[in-house]
Amino acid sequence: MNTTASRTPSDSVPSPSHLLDIATAAAFAAAEYIRGLDRDGLAREYKTSSHDIVTEHDRASEEIIVSELRRLLPTARIVGEEGGERPAEQPAAGAEGAEPVVSFYVDPIDGTSNFAAGLPLFCISIGVTIGDELVAGVIDAPVLGQVFAAADGDATLNGRVLRPRATRPAPDALVLAGFPGQRVGARFPDYAARALRSLEDEVSAVRHLGSAALELAYVAAGWADATALTAINSWDVAAGFHILRRAGGSLRTWPGEGGVVRPDHLQPAYVACTGQERLTVLDTVQEELQELRDALR
Repeated sequence: MNTTASRTPSDSVPSPSHLLDIATAAAFAAAEYIRGLDRDGLAREYKTSSHDIVTEHDRASEEIIVSELRRLLPTARIVGEEGGERPAEQPAAGAEGAEPVVSFYVDPIDGTSNFAAGLPLFCISIGVTIGDELVAGVIDAPVLGQVFAAADGDATLNGRVLRPRATRPAPDALVLAGFPGQRVGARFPDYAARALRSLEDEVSAVRHLGSAALELAYVAAGWADATALTAINSWDVAAGFHILRRAGGSLRTWPGEGGVVRPDHLQPAYVACTGQERLTVLDTVQEELQELRDALR
């Protein structure tokens, strides 16, 4: 866990390191629950399609996290994958001079398909903002025993500092991505085929882990050179974006079909690299997709 001294935005808003402690405690409580499960024969439900599933344990994990966050910081806003937005119990905004709202972006099990199938590649992801600024994040992979975390100091893995490294040139680069994804493939099939071919031709290897949060964490750790997605939600990436940046990585985001530029964790498309050096092929195919989306407006 990050114990570096942190700035305090005000007397009443906790410091980033304190917010990380709160998020880490909530993630740990859910991780303990998940570690105690018998994951054989888990029942699943479909939210929007067979590509978007949920289990009773996603909901239970989120309720554990929400309960812990409410206990530790009742003034916080919580945005969860399963329960949606939960306003602060004691609203911190609305009056003149009000403090910026602390928000927790919660994915109780990122990689549900992996979880339901018995694979260990899933995690709990909690990102924290003060106002619109990402200030802390934790990604806890309960079965793998990996906890990635960052506040306003170094990013860490199980307490060990993650040291930045350069992004390898494309011919040597390993990319973690399910790019361009099922939704984009259905909407822009010609683009999807072309973009995937360009990516596979230019980089050394492409692997899809099935968890955006873990892919970001592994790029932050320097185990892969880049990760990218074309459509994602804030709870999947908020923690990973912050950890990546604190580890020395670089990030670009795109606004998607709406065309409205928002804070990075609210943008639906991104390319993240382990160093400041960029993989041009990924940025280029995202730019092309954004042009196609803009043409629809």
